[in-house]
Amino acid sequence: MGSIKSLVHDAYSRRRTAIILTALLLTALIPGIVDGLTRPGLTVLTVGGGVLVLLTVALLARDSTPSLPVGESNSSVSNRGGINLMLYLSPVIFLNIVFPLVSPHMAAATVGGVQLTYVVLASSITVPWLAQAACMPAYRAIGGLMAERDMQKITRRFCEVWPAMFTQTVPLVAVFALPLWLATGWSLQAMGAYLALCAAHVLFVQSLVLANVGERRGLWAVAWAAYALSLAVAPTLWILPPLLAATTQIAAMGRSLTHVKTFERLGRRNFAVDVVRGLLLGSVLWADKFVLFLVTDGTFQVVVVFMAMLPAVLAYNFYFVNLAPHVDQAVTRLHKAIEHEPLPEMASRSTVLSYIVDRSVLRTGAVGMVLTLAASLLLGGLQPENALLAVTVSVASWTFMMLTLLSYELDYIGEKITAQVLGAVHLVAAGLAFTMLGTTGAYALLLLVDFALVVGAWALYKRHWAKPEYTLFWRHATSW
Repeated sequence: MGSIKSLVHDAYSRRRTAIILTALLLTALIPGIVDGLTRPGLTVLTVGGGVLVLLTVALLARDSTPSLPVGESNSSVSNRGGINLMLYLSPVIFLNIVFPLVSPHMAAATVGGVQLTYVVLASSITVPWLAQAACMPAYRAIGGLMAERDMQKITRRFCEVWPAMFTQTVPLVAVFALPLWLATGWSLQAMGAYLALCAAHVLFVQSLVLANVGERRGLWAVAWAAYALSLAVAPTLWILPPLLAATTQIAAMGRSLTHVKTFERLGRRNFAVDVVRGLLLGSVLWADKFVLFLVTDGTFQVVVVFMAMLPAVLAYNFYFVNLAPHVDQAVTRLHKAIEHEPLPEMASRSTVLSYIVDRSVLRTGAVGMVLTLAASLLLGGLQPENALLAVTVSVASWTFMMLTLLSYELDYIGEKITAQVLGAVHLVAAGLAFTMLGTTGAYALLLLVDFALVVGAWALYKRHWAKPEYTLFWRHATSW
């Protein structure tokens, strides 16, 4: 009950909760409204969705910091939030421009009797989920150095473990390739192309770890620009984009590359733990697309599904680019207060941290739901026959995003098993939903399941973040 009261206990929380509920209600009305509209009305709907997107993005670019208590400062966090967000969203921007242009060329090409479009699509829906597992071990390897923010040391350490980590990670592709082959019956040549594409993307996403850790958003954007450019120039040379993009990141490692000869292997137990953790946490946002591909042989409404999930992806990225740094800063301040400051100061820092995390989560939820409304308006106006599907996928994706975000907060504060259990429940529900129901029905069922999981995750989140000084630090000290 206390976790529900937390949604309305102050003006900020009430406003964000009201925004979420209002946008959700308006989104739910769109399929019924679309049925009664003629072409001029649908055009107005489309324009309205576009304007709402632009207004929301403009507001995010202008004001990218969470609301803080009086006297708190954001001085150590970059104030270039809007620019950083646009740079971080470069893959979304570049690929949504390039793919419509090159898709006819891909559709005309085949690999082992399978249209190249399907091979690339299968890889594209596999890699985001696979990347969660492929990159998790890297963060453990460099975790001890991240507090100092010495990128030279971090880069050196990454280069020491990367070659072995890559060889340990590549076999994970088989976890996805086997069910894909059983479901589609693709030829060995087509499956070979899929395996090669996924392996090349593993190399690419791992190469991005340093740009992400160092918050080098320009370097991140350069990688995706190279990816999009190679795709535009040679759309049927399918292996080139991830390799060329990875090259931009490898070149930036400079002299630290000499340390790749160390070839240090990560401990098998820790590696396995990180991989499972990454697969379960990543499944919430990405498993549905992979399972949908399996049950439909890739013949689902690709444009509708991917456009409908974009609001969730944008909101999730907004959190990690613009809001998460403030959470990290507040955690650092609390840690210093525990070590050096009197009890009242420590209690104040703890309250501030809870304040910042709460508002970051609620703001992300509000941004995501407003963008969900905008995407539903756009898709309802452009494809009225798919309005119900668009709304269902959009709202379901919002619940996926919120569950992922709350799972991340639980994982961050040390409740790793709880976060993984939430992911496992979602994964099982996704498998059952798409096996038993059509696309719209499956997403509707997942929406209900994940909404219940979000409610439960919020209650757990509030319990553990209510006293972060205990959960983050003292609990571990008293367990020694």
